[in-house]
Amino acid sequence: MNSLEIQTALQHMHQILLNHKSTEADWIASVIKLCANNETELYRQLNSKHMWGGAGSIANEALADNPGIEEWIWKVEIQEYREIMIKLGEHLMVQENSYPDISSWLLAFNNWNQSDV
Repeated sequence: MNSLEIQTALQHMHQILLNHKSTEADWIASVIKLCANNETELYRQLNSKHMWGGAGSIANEALADNPGIEEWIWKVEIQEYREIMIKLGEHLMVQENSYPDISSWLLAFNNWNQSDV
């Protein structure tokens, strides 16, 4: 993934989080701003505990409860969210020093998406 692809993925993720009324949308918006001017900090944030660290993380948003939107929209958006996280995670894993929980999340996201088909 290049910087533009990362930015596009984060913008899509941001929109999904807004649709789901997640408080994490603001954090993703702050990370999007890094795409244009601070690649080092961008990768630090993308590899952070906040992004991948379990309960309360951005990755954990894929397990959030439906905030009251139509069920079919919810399912489509959660699957899209997981796909974005998979792409970001795979990209980060080929970089040095990726966050250790990424591989576990990728396995879970892939399994959930396959079971939802």
